[in-house]
Amino acid sequence: MSNFKAVLFDYDDTLVDTFQARVKAAQKASQGILDPALDMERIMREWAGRPQAEIFRDLAAGDSQKAEALTASYVRWYWRETAREVRVFPGVLETLEALKRRGLALALVTSKARLLQGEDGPYGVVIEMQRLGMDGIFDVVVGWPDVKESKPAPAPLLYALEKLGMQPRDAVMVGDSHIDVTAARRAGVTAVGAAWGTVARHLLEQAGPDYIIGQPAELVPIVENHRGVGQG
Repeated sequence: MSNFKAVLFDYDDTLVDTFQARVKAAQKASQGILDPALDMERIMREWAGRPQAEIFRDLAAGDSQKAEALTASYVRWYWRETAREVRVFPGVLETLEALKRRGLALALVTSKARLLQGEDGPYGVVIEMQRLGMDGIFDVVVGWPDVKESKPAPAPLLYALEKLGMQPRDAVMVGDSHIDVTAARRAGVTAVGAAWGTVARHLLEQAGPDYIIGQPAELVPIVENHRGVGQG
């Protein structure tokens, strides 16, 4: 019998295919501000898992006004336009339902905005999940800026566990990026790499997750059969 009581999930490119939508929004946002020779797709691929505001802050090389302009433009482009292209990965909803039937607590731990107010109204992962039919699935949703530090810091995972009333040994973290794996390691949580959505598999593998799975359904037997230290 497993010793897991909770499953923590990343969102972008783990549950939902958002990579191209995010790249397009970043490309649009950078026009006229950043060097047009920048390979934004490569940057987004290698920095997947970080908050977009942090990515733009690095690209702006310390220019806070430029970083703020990039972030504001990205928010407009993504939530007004490119988010329409986002879809849930096949098998994700069925896997989430299977885990809930087994009595596991589910938490979403993302670097995306959780729920903010913009010039067009509220936006964030909570709104996007409602559109995608994922409303009400998660017991806890942690997003930007619920905690001061983002993944790969352990703070978002530990915050989710605190809200669930659980310890790191009780949980597994599922994510597509090396940043998710690093955050799980630092939090003392078992790490599962989601290979079906990863945009940088070599980085995911180098991070050394406890498991790598190719389909969402493969998570269920891991959760059911994993035994931690001292579990026999």
